[in-house]
Amino acid sequence: MEWRHKPPGDRRSIPAELYAAVTSLPEADRSDRQRVNEVVRSHDEARREGRTVWLYLDDYENGEARTARHPVWVKVFASGGAADAWLQDNDPEGVAWEYEVEGGPVEGSVWLCLSDPASRAIGEPDWIKLFVSKECAQKWLEDNKPKRDIWQYPVQE
Repeated sequence: MEWRHKPPGDRRSIPAELYAAVTSLPEADRSDRQRVNEVVRSHDEARREGRTVWLYLDDYENGEARTARHPVWVKVFASGGAADAWLQDNDPEGVAWEYEVEGGPVEGSVWLCLSDPASRAIGEPDWIKLFVSKECAQKWLEDNKPKRDIWQYPVQE
């Protein structure tokens, strides 16, 4: 609560893994300690099982916008450490966001599905859905959003 209601300019912060878990909850549940603890435990389990990746949105180059169809529109990292190392060398002021991947542990690449292909709302929990395989993504699309596109991106170690 202290972090959530801090005044502008206050440098108190919470670890990225807690932020990602808490923001995945509906606004009304974010002050419910039991719900927060549940989602943090679930998120920790997903990380330990290799079911999370870190995303960096790289959607502009030389003033030109990239879209999800572009092969380097987003960079996908297997861990926060891999993301930090890349950011330090390539974009020291950049930010990578952690997302859970549906379907099991990540191996080599992930499949992405955007709720709105024009959105740049990286960091928002509902901005993107990630899947471990094309089959897993297609199954989810059939059950939920059959008209959306999916794209494959490699995972950098």
